Amino acid sequence: MAAGEYAVHYSSFEVGSGAAPFCTVFSSLEESEAYARQETARRPELRCMIYDHEGFSRPPVRELRGSAYKEEDGIGPRFRRWGGAVLFFGGLILTIIDWRSDFELSWPAMIGTRLLAPGLVLLVADVVIVFSERRRRLCDNKKRAG
Repeated sequence: MAAGEYAVHYSSFEVGSGAAPFCTVFSSLEESEAYARQETARRPELRCMIYDHEGFSRPPVRELRGSAYKEEDGIGPRFRRWGGAVLFFGGLILTIIDWRSDFELSWPAMIGTRLLAPGLVLLVADVVIVFSERRRRLCDNKKRAG
């Protein structure tokens, strides 16, 4: 693809249809958005992701979903934040409870310390993803401006 071209990539396309396309390339963002809107209206279970000339190396420029589209399994930002916070702070509370009783109970600290690590991993992963996305946007804006 050349600079300025955009590809509409399909997810949840009917597999058994034989000649189902995986993506279609357009010369402008407006054309690709119009086509993606048309396809998601025609096939409500479809998701169309629009990529620029750099393709899958960057996040999609736009994402359009049909009304019947079912989200694919994965760890999303909402799960990373809520799950990470519950695990981390729950583990921290359990560890502090046992610490304040001079580790007489032992089970709260044992469970709490095992909850801290995965919670911290989820929270740090989310922070890294958010900051890298902001940094990418900032770099893209600087490229466009200068």
